[in-house]
Amino acid sequence: MDVKARLMTVLLIEGMLLLAAAAQESSSVQNTGRATAQVYQRQPDGTPLRPSQTQVPPESREPEGHTQPSRASADETIVVDVWSPTASVAATANEAERGKLSTDFAASALTAAFRMQSTERKIENSIKRGFPLGEFWIQTDLEGIDDALKLAALSVTNDADRQALQQLENQSSRLRLWSDWLIGQNRNLALTEYYISSATLDNDQRFQNSVACTKFLLSMLSRRTLADDDSCF
Repeated sequence: MDVKARLMTVLLIEGMLLLAAAAQESSSVQNTGRATAQVYQRQPDGTPLRPSQTQVPPESREPEGHTQPSRASADETIVVDVWSPTASVAATANEAERGKLSTDFAASALTAAFRMQSTERKIENSIKRGFPLGEFWIQTDLEGIDDALKLAALSVTNDADRQALQQLENQSSRLRLWSDWLIGQNRNLALTEYYISSATLDNDQRFQNSVACTKFLLSMLSRRTLADDDSCF
């Protein structure tokens, strides 16, 4: 082989080596220019596996200094409690409605309260005018009050009605106890002071409390709003 042929062979080999080196360098640069991203996997029982590495192109990487929110932060739930004025007004309305008497009950209960007031006035007028105390009509009035209370009980529809009915029944019992005492005193001729001076009945605390309680119950039932008063205790 002459010198020219040897020279061509050497040049050909060197060219092939240069091409191989250039290809290897390009592959190395491309591999190092890629970033790694975590891929989350889970085992069948739900336990997270150790994150594996996968390659992402350089153009998909975030700029330097930019922080991407973590997965934990993205999964967090933010709960905001909102108390609107409308809800407050509705709650207040519900509270007020709880103390409201039903229309049917208030009407029938007023009948019983008016009968109590009528009996009290008849007793007061009888004593102050010097008329004999009518035991018969007093008992008849008390029975009429009991009948009116039974009718009112049939109209009860809510808790406010039940409480108001209890107040009426307590007042009826109070009036009956005082009337029974008055009748007993009359039989023993012990009502002389009541007939001599009207001040005696005016100063009778039990009777005056009964009158005040009946007046309060009439007002409460007319407003159809449950309430309390010291005179009824």
